[in-house]
Amino acid sequence: MALSGGGYRGLFGAEFLAACESKFNVRCNNRFDIISGTSIGALLAAGLSASVPATTLAATIKDYGPSIFARGITTSVKQLVVAAPYSPAPILEAIRKTLGKPVAATLLSDYDAPLIITAVNYSTGETSVFRSKGIAGKAASAVSIEDAILASAAAPTFFPTKKIGPSEYIDGGLVANAPDIIALLDALNFCHARMEEVYQLSIGTASRRQGSAVHEKSRAPGSFSWIARRGLIQTIMAAQEHLVLSQMSSLLRNRFLRIDEEPAQNQVKAIKSLDLASPAATETLQLLAGKAWEGHKTARPLRDFFLR
Repeated sequence: MALSGGGYRGLFGAEFLAACESKFNVRCNNRFDIISGTSIGALLAAGLSASVPATTLAATIKDYGPSIFARGITTSVKQLVVAAPYSPAPILEAIRKTLGKPVAATLLSDYDAPLIITAVNYSTGETSVFRSKGIAGKAASAVSIEDAILASAAAPTFFPTKKIGPSEYIDGGLVANAPDIIALLDALNFCHARMEEVYQLSIGTASRRQGSAVHEKSRAPGSFSWIARRGLIQTIMAAQEHLVLSQMSSLLRNRFLRIDEEPAQNQVKAIKSLDLASPAATETLQLLAGKAWEGHKTARPLRDFFLR
């Protein structure tokens, strides 16, 4: 299973998986050999790998979202000019409340469940893939689960970098907002699966495609416009995600199932940014998760992941 990043929009995936666990009377960790995640997907992946019910994960996002993304009149100014506007402290609290402090503090090199968390090493400019003992054995990462999640969630312009040892880390969404390819390669390389044996469930975050209308002349926006008006960070993540999903479809074909639900035009405003954690955002994400569930609940591809 691969869980995409998307800030508060991760509620979409948590609600969808909660419906799956309830309907099929199973826990996700008993049905998937690998669980991978980026950003909010990293928290969901860690929780699912530790047998935390998806309903609990959905409640965590709803309970902590407003404090994690506590917007004020100076939020936009801080975001664009001064510093990252949000503190990682509420995320850490949510991690420890959801997983329990002992599990949250566990080193991935001591963690037997199969878990993958992605990040970017800002100090070296390299992709960092944090792997548990349950995936990589002796090659697992000597990083705590909570530190790996915080690194993966350190989205530029939203949160400060996460320091682990001598390096600083930022959001894995910059290179692997959909960590599907990483999960696939680890199944082949670490689990020694054959390509034809791999079935993968991919969960999105109900994000609307980024970009703007085509104009007769090419646009040349400045850096402020790119970030403030055109959502550069989210566009990078969306483009990367689109590429990975097209690659996964080509590689696995009907053995790859992507669950996502793009909002209608009248729903966009409520969830247009990953840091919107309002009642309207909650309602919209729950509606979209419900729509995705209704569209897939009787479909054989989904049922096979949970019942086969």
